[in-house]
Amino acid sequence: MTSYPGGATLNGHTHIRGVAAAVLLPLCLATGMVAMPAASADTAPPDAGTPATVSVDALPTTQVNGVVWQQVTVGNVVYATGKFTSARPPGAAAGTGETPRANLLAYDIRTGQLISSFNHSLNGQGMAITASPDGSTVYVGGDFTTVDGASRPHIAAFSTATGAVKPFTSPVNGQVRALSATNGGVYAGGNFTAVGTAARSRLAAFDAAGRLLGWAPRADSLVRALVLTPSASKVVVGGQFSTLNGAAALGLGAVNTSTGAVVPWSTNTTIQDYGDKAGIVSLRADAGLVYGTGFKFNGTGNFEGTFAADPETGNLVWMEDCHGDTYDTFASSQVVYTVGHAHNCHSIGAYPQANPQAWHRAQAFTRAKTGTVGHNDQFGYTDWYGKPRPSLLDWFPTINTGTFTGQSQGAWSVTGNAQYIALGGEFTQINRANQQGLTRFAVRAAAPNKVGPMYLPGLTPSFATGPSAVTVRWQSTYDNDNEALTYRLVRDGNVAVPVSTRTVRSTFWNQPYQGYTDTGVTPGTHTYRIYAVDPLGNSTPGPTTSVTVSGTGTYRPAVRADGPMVQWPLDEAAGPSAADISGGNRPGTYSGGVTYRVASPVYAPDGVGVTFNGSNGNLRTASAAAAPAAYSTELWFRTTTVAGGRLVGFGNAATGLSSLYDRQVYMLNSGQLTFGVYSSGFNTATSPARYNDGRWHQLVATQGSAGMVLYVDGSPVATNARTTNQAITGYWRVGGDNLAAWPSRPTSNYFAGSVDEVAISTKALSAAQVR
Repeated sequence: MTSYPGGATLNGHTHIRGVAAAVLLPLCLATGMVAMPAASADTAPPDAGTPATVSVDALPTTQVNGVVWQQVTVGNVVYATGKFTSARPPGAAAGTGETPRANLLAYDIRTGQLISSFNHSLNGQGMAITASPDGSTVYVGGDFTTVDGASRPHIAAFSTATGAVKPFTSPVNGQVRALSATNGGVYAGGNFTAVGTAARSRLAAFDAAGRLLGWAPRADSLVRALVLTPSASKVVVGGQFSTLNGAAALGLGAVNTSTGAVVPWSTNTTIQDYGDKAGIVSLRADAGLVYGTGFKFNGTGNFEGTFAADPETGNLVWMEDCHGDTYDTFASSQVVYTVGHAHNCHSIGAYPQANPQAWHRAQAFTRAKTGTVGHNDQFGYTDWYGKPRPSLLDWFPTINTGTFTGQSQGAWSVTGNAQYIALGGEFTQINRANQQGLTRFAVRAAAPNKVGPMYLPGLTPSFATGPSAVTVRWQSTYDNDNEALTYRLVRDGNVAVPVSTRTVRSTFWNQPYQGYTDTGVTPGTHTYRIYAVDPLGNSTPGPTTSVTVSGTGTYRPAVRADGPMVQWPLDEAAGPSAADISGGNRPGTYSGGVTYRVASPVYAPDGVGVTFNGSNGNLRTASAAAAPAAYSTELWFRTTTVAGGRLVGFGNAATGLSSLYDRQVYMLNSGQLTFGVYSSGFNTATSPARYNDGRWHQLVATQGSAGMVLYVDGSPVATNARTTNQAITGYWRVGGDNLAAWPSRPTSNYFAGSVDEVAISTKALSAAQVR
């Protein structure tokens, strides 16, 4: 959905390019087509068979002082058109080293350098550009009426061999927005109504000399995109129209290349973007597929993103349902590159909507379909559930928001060849370095490959200590063109011999926590540092952090020997994460009112736990899972509350109050403890003694084949023979959750008091283990 100022006026400032392809125009001789070059990028994808992208390293490229609407690549030369008055060298600040270039230029895609011999002046912006299949001619369309001062109303042709302007004898009376060429001529689309004295309703065809041909299909509104199918039988047309030749075609359709008659093209029965606030923005093709992109802004449209279709039948091959307008595509042999402003790719198994909203202005997808679209999760978008989809690849250059057009966009066009990808638009920074309007990226063999993992605060390690042991915990970072990163854990600066090395996959939307227990550590103060390293050797270190290791203490090793699924020492200096030293790497998540590093006698000499505030403070497992049938929960607590509250239990909500809750131990207002499960009703066991005496107490609750047992300070204090419980998927929560309807419900759902050394097991501990 377009979400930028003036989004509904996109038709005043965007572009269309049809890829040059084979077609038999009336009076034309061409039968060949431009073959899309096969890129061979290699940035070490972690799975065999996953196509690799170009590197995310931005290469030095000539700049412009405005916007580039569209580009086309002929060999190693990129021809770019838009709205600008000058070019300047890579790295030059605006206003320095300027070379006059009026809305049209050429540069070398290998070096990024401006080609001085191609120097022409358009008196208005260029909005469409394409090349003949043999590469001999480049055609430009737009708002201009002269080239180098000579009349060329809205369309012009240039020789790539000499750079000279070619004859073009037919004046078009309005803006040309779409072009697609053969060796013998060119098709054009836009918002014009006549060519010379001949009526033409937004579509026309010309021979190589620029003479108007008889091809005259009609569109009832703006044509934005044209592409010719490989068989030379059809022109696929996209835009904001609702009819072609008077027949319904909602933004997308196809016509015969010779007669202009409408022909079936089935994707237009599925994807329908048309009207004032929606449209098909670009159409591209290779030897096997036609690619299209669309936009909508609360109007008569149903699709944002990119689709691929069979060029002859128009049958949908796949769609990427990433929310956010998409403006252009370039397809290599295995990867499809797109530009736009995507902000939610959750339905295709990738990143969700962020808050605040974040834009991703260039992306890459597999050319092949790999799965199906999931359900839409954002209001205002069509649910394309079950449609075929590609996969999003790990390539995310950082592109800023430009201001030149007033539409708050970044890249508008993408082109390339076998070695390079080039973007054009109105951005002023790439990867946070100044660069205006144009940029390039290369395959691994031609790239510097210097962009490494991002530095994030999660690379600062946190610790849980035991006798001669340290559990180190950290959060993964991410890399903008590598999914698999290697993490090296270094103790005491010994980089040559890390204590742990592991490779973990992560993305900007998924950075899993990691942990490692370093055993046999000499008591005393030690330092630890995390290094995140990409497959090309770029290393990003976290800060060096100190921890003191003791040689005493027995409680934690005894608990760990019982094999808990989680063991949380609760000795963090701050939240939101609680380290797990069980070896299972299941961190906890704090929320609400929690006070950290509260003195505790349970595990000397560390001696700290946490205090919950009794109103919303709690700790939970980080991810949802099915509750086990047999289990044990154990912790230490201290309180003087007279409002009760739940100490530990299982619920289906990560935050707030659960609607399903079971396997819980809660304190009554009196200070007694109740252990309860729900199975054919409430089944509880309550201690006769009260424990809100301000002293530390050990609590263990077990349920298994022998029923339910509640232990306090190592001794059983209450039992119930019930062996079954409620099947729930959710979270273990410590410190509070819903107690509605439970027997002797206390005043508070949340526990006000201190807690230390929490462990949860998927078995019922024996009395000997509890002692």
